Amino acid sequence: MRSNVGPDGDESPGGSRCLLLGSGEFEPWVSEAESLALEGSGGDGSVAVLATASAPEGEAVFDRWQEMALTHYAEMGLRARALPLRTRSDAEDPEIAARLADCSMVFFSGGNPEYLATTLRATRSWAAILAALEGGAVYGGCSAGAMVAGSADGRHRAAVRFQFSGGLGLCPRTVFGVHWDSVFMRLLRPAVQSGVPEGHVLIGIAERSAILSRGGPWEVYGSGLIEVRQGSAKSLYRAGDSFSEGLPQAQ
Repeated sequence: MRSNVGPDGDESPGGSRCLLLGSGEFEPWVSEAESLALEGSGGDGSVAVLATASAPEGEAVFDRWQEMALTHYAEMGLRARALPLRTRSDAEDPEIAARLADCSMVFFSGGNPEYLATTLRATRSWAAILAALEGGAVYGGCSAGAMVAGSADGRHRAAVRFQFSGGLGLCPRTVFGVHWDSVFMRLLRPAVQSGVPEGHVLIGIAERSAILSRGGPWEVYGSGLIEVRQGSAKSLYRAGDSFSEGLPQAQ
């Protein structure tokens, strides 16, 4: 495995456990990375599933993502619970927050990243998630769920068709691009790249590809490439590689 190290010669400082996917959540290809993410994690061994980002698309879509998640984790032999967090009011519900506090992984599936970030930001549920991460739980997210792990700086656009006012700051000074090898995103890459704030890292995650940090460097899984841009410099990574730009930080 190839590894990048920090300027002092050591691997990057420890932070929250984090698993981010470009696409393809709840499919067999990601089981290896999820199992590794959960090894030695805190919490009660369960996965809390949140399809929040898909709530604007209606109940049928929201329910479908939940059902896919529960089937996937049952096949992995894991306990999972799908939480009904659709709105900001739900995010302030003490019962939902309590069910997030003791999980070993909280996983956000895809949808609208702006809706997801604004629904969670500064709520009781987000505070519960941060407490769980502090205790060793894993933050998992695909597509919109991956994007909101990035910088809270609101100067970048996630895509031409909508304004993304920033993530939730698990990975400060980092912007995540998802579906990075899709035809749609190839057309949008110049707009995304030009909107990355100065001093930030852009990490583009291909479809059915993932990056995992277990408190150290990102490890790469899946079939596609990971593109990391810092200013004019670009690096590409594939499954089996690791790198240490844009890591999650302890909250």
